[in-house]
This record gives sequence, C-alpha cells and structure tokens, in this order.
Amino acid sequence: MADEEQNTQDLKEEDENILLWATLGISFGIDVFITRIEREIALLRNAGVSEAAILNILGNDLATGGRIFGELRNTIKRGIVSATMHASRVGQDRVYGDSVEMQWVSVGSPKICPDCELRIGAVRSWDEWETIGLPASGFSVCKEFCYCQIIPSSISMPSSLEL
Repeated sequence: MADEEQNTQDLKEEDENILLWATLGISFGIDVFITRIEREIALLRNAGVSEAAILNILGNDLATGGRIFGELRNTIKRGIVSATMHASRVGQDRVYGDSVEMQWVSVGSPKICPDCELRIGAVRSWDEWETIGLPASGFSVCKEFCYCQIIPSSISMPSSLEL
C-alpha cells in the first residue's frame, strides 16, 4: 500500500511540474504582451493619436492577429505545445526509462531546424538524450516549437514517414 501511495504522490508531483512548465512559459509571455501593448499605446499617444484611433488600431491588431496580439497567440500556443511535449517526455521516461535505446525522429513538420535535422535517426539511451537535449526542451533553434520525438529504436518506421 505504501508503494501505491508513493507512486500516486510521484504522479501528482509530475503533473504539477507539467502545469508549472506551461504556466511559467505563458506567464512570461503575458508580461511581454503587457509591456508591448503599453509601449504601443504610449507611442501612439505621444504621436498625438486620439484614444478612439488607438482603440481602433488595437482592435484591428486583435482582429487580424497582428504584431501584438499575434505574438500573444503564439505565446499561448507555445505554452500548450510545450506542456504537451513535456508530458510526453515524462510518460516516456516512466515507461522506458533507460531500458531501451531511443531514436530521434521528425514528424515531418514543414520546417526542421538545423539542430534537429542533425539528430534525425541518431540512437542513444534516454539518459544521453536527456543530457544533450530532448525534443522541445529548449536546446534547439526551434525551442518549444519542436515536434520531433524520440521513440524506441526497435520500432520500425513506415517508409512514408522515414526521412
């Protein structure tokens, strides 16, 4: 019974860490958003733009996903993707740990960053990947937008997915 309680506690801590990972990324992005919108308003006011025109400009930016609100949207997306990838890594570590060799694969997103491209097909242990940087861990040019995966090297890839 004590082992079951410890496993439940470990899972709860892992879940909290995943939520913290996502929350920190999004909250820093919100701080940046607030600074950018305050700066935009100050610049427009100093240029003599009326309050109504400022509201219109900001409304257009919101409606079109412009420079300011588009960045906020991307920050939220990055937080969600990052949390999903972090949860995947936690699950993989729990299931496989360092018991199998893991191969770096790309899911074929439109652009693969140069850091990830060099790793496609490479095989290492979980601990080695963790040491040099897991997908979406922030080590690479693509940072949290990485959609690469590491999978057990014993899994054969369909030829249509191989790169």
